Amino acid sequence: MLAGSPIAKVSDGAGGPTSSERYSIPHGEDNYTFWNTAGLNEAEDGTVSSQAAVQNLLNLVQDHGVNLLIYCIRGRLVDIIRDNYDLFWGIICRKEVPILLVVTGLEEEADMGAWWRENENTIKKMSFVGHACITSEKESAEKVWKLVREHCRLNSWSMPPKWPALAQKKVAKYMVSCG
Repeated sequence: MLAGSPIAKVSDGAGGPTSSERYSIPHGEDNYTFWNTAGLNEAEDGTVSSQAAVQNLLNLVQDHGVNLLIYCIRGRLVDIIRDNYDLFWGIICRKEVPILLVVTGLEEEADMGAWWRENENTIKKMSFVGHACITSEKESAEKVWKLVREHCRLNSWSMPPKWPALAQKKVAKYMVSCG
């Protein structure tokens, strides 16, 4: 959607990327790099295990740093959304990277803002710097681009030297506690 044409494999279920895929997307006079990551918590028939997906995320952050997280969810709140938020933003990125929430799949909604109003109390328990409730239309892309321009840091956050090993231990402990 942000590229203006299909460039990434998209899936409603299992079967997305098996590792992190890099996309360079120009916008205005700037060029942005986006990473499409392997999905966490895919069904048993998914292409990547949860452990492998988490390791891919750790490697991506360690190798490239992070300027902004965009957490995309389909239009329903389930417990795993909070678990993945805690895991990636809270543990791996140590709450040091701005994070946006993008709620997709709202094509059937007459008023996309209604989703936000109905779920605002639950979402406000998490620390998003901005949000967009979108469809796949052009106006939705502009909503997301506006948030990206406002919140993307110029300098990426990188893991401190001893953090990758410690993060792996914290992730493993967290995953056991989540079941």
